Amino acid sequence: MLSKSDLEKIKLVITPGTKVVISTHKSPDGDAIGSSCALAMYLEKKGCICSIVVPDALADFLYFIPYSNKIIVFDKMEARAKEVLSDSDVVFSLDYNDLKRAGSFGDLIADSKSLKVLIDHHEEPNYEGDIYFNDPTCCSTAQLVFDFIDELNDIELVDIPIAEAIYFGLITDTGSFRFPSVNERTHEIIAHFLKMGLAHFKVHEAIFDHNSMNRLQLNGFAVSERLELLENGRVAFIWLKEEDLHRFSAEKGDTEGLVNKALSISGVEMAAFFRSAKEMVKISFRSKGSIFVNELARDHFNGGGHKYAAGGSSEETINETIAKFKKVVQKYV
Repeated sequence: MLSKSDLEKIKLVITPGTKVVISTHKSPDGDAIGSSCALAMYLEKKGCICSIVVPDALADFLYFIPYSNKIIVFDKMEARAKEVLSDSDVVFSLDYNDLKRAGSFGDLIADSKSLKVLIDHHEEPNYEGDIYFNDPTCCSTAQLVFDFIDELNDIELVDIPIAEAIYFGLITDTGSFRFPSVNERTHEIIAHFLKMGLAHFKVHEAIFDHNSMNRLQLNGFAVSERLELLENGRVAFIWLKEEDLHRFSAEKGDTEGLVNKALSISGVEMAAFFRSAKEMVKISFRSKGSIFVNELARDHFNGGGHKYAAGGSSEETINETIAKFKKVVQKYV
C-alpha cells in the first residue's frame, strides 16, 4: 500500500530521536485511541519521541488501552499540545480524513511544517499531507496500523501492549467483527495476537463490562421511553435531551452503543441516535444491507463516515432535527 518512495521517506524519518505527534479526531472512540496508542508504542520502540494529542476528553473505558495515560487532551492542555507540535518532525493523522475533524488542533496541524502522514479508512479524504496510507475498504484504522508496521517489516516489534491496543480498535470499529468490512486479514491479525498470548477476553471485559448504575439506567430509559420506529419498522431511532442526560448524571461514553441497540431490532435496516449537546445535536447513524448512511449524514447533517456507520450534527433543536430526519430518511430507505 505504500509506494517505494513513500516507504523510503518513512524509513528515513522513523529513526532514534525523531519527534512525532500523533493526532486523532474529536470525541475519540476505541479505534482512534487504540490505533494512536499502538502506533506510538511501536514508534518508541524505533527510538522516536512520541506525543499523542486528542482534541477533547476520553471516555473512561478507553483508559484501559496501554499508553492512553500519556495522552495530551488539547482543550485542557493547549499550551503543551502547541509545544509538542511546534517541536515535531512528523505528524501522523489517524482515523480522520479531514483536519476539521481534529478541531482547533487540526488548524494548527495545517500550518505545521512537519512531514504529514495520514493513516485512515474513511472515504474521500480531504487532507493535504505528504504520505497517505488509507484504505476505505479496511474495517478500522487499528488494522491499518498493523499493516503499516508490517509494511515496514517490523512485525516482531508488536508486543502484547501493542496487540491489546490494536485489538481494542478492531472490536470497537467492527461491532465485534460483524460489519461487512471485516475480512480474512482481520482474523489473520487476531490469530497472530492469540498465538502471541493476547488475553482477548480482558479487552472484551474492558469494553463491555464497564457499566455504572447510572449508565444502565440511562440506557434503560432511552430504550423504554425514547425509542421510535419508522418506515414500517425498517428505521429505528433513539433520542435524548440534555435534561435526560443530567437526570442520570451521564458521563462521556455513557451513550456509546445506543444506536446499535436500535439497529439490533428485528427488521430494522437503519438506526439513528440523537443527543442534545450544548448548542447542537450530535447524531450517530448505523445501517446494514443495501442502505448506506454516510450519504444521509453528508447530504443533510453536516457529517459523513462509512457506508454503515456515520455521524453528523445539527444546529437546530432536537425536535426540529428529528422532524427533518423523518422527512429525508424516506429517500434512503
